[in-house]
Amino acid sequence: MLSLILEYRDEAQRLLAFIVCTSCLIWGGGPERALALIWLTLFELIQIGYAWAFGSAFGTPGLAVAYMVIDSLATAMFGWIALQANRAYPLWIAGFQVVALLAHLSHELTPSISPLAYAILVMAPSYFQLAVLTGGLLAHVRRRRKFGPYRDWRRGAWAQSQLARTLADKKMPEKNPL
Repeated sequence: MLSLILEYRDEAQRLLAFIVCTSCLIWGGGPERALALIWLTLFELIQIGYAWAFGSAFGTPGLAVAYMVIDSLATAMFGWIALQANRAYPLWIAGFQVVALLAHLSHELTPSISPLAYAILVMAPSYFQLAVLTGGLLAHVRRRRKFGPYRDWRRGAWAQSQLARTLADKKMPEKNPL
């Protein structure tokens, strides 16, 4: 059973990510949608496209640099959203992404690092990120049902931007008077 799980863990994670990100796009607020779009774009479209075009063997020198670039972009985007969102959980997602980025940097600085340790440090944060995103979405839905609509973004330039209005442009249900 364990070997079956380990053999299909990539496919299971991709399916879980698709379900979580789709749920965020349907029921989430602006931060949830932004995080889901970043996840789907960087980790699903670009990463899968790169692996399809150049091979899927993780750990080859060229592929590690490409993954480092993708993780660098994700770190910057997740961090920016975490600082702008009116939620606490995006900070955790950005923090886990920093762990993955630092794994790439440590591998580049110290090539003698164990390949297993490198793989775990790069891949494991994504499982935690999906769990945190799921928990954040559930908390958002519960909070919206209990208290009604609330602000998605902190006050500032981002909150007034067109992208923020587009991400949050979804009619929220009226607050239940009961």
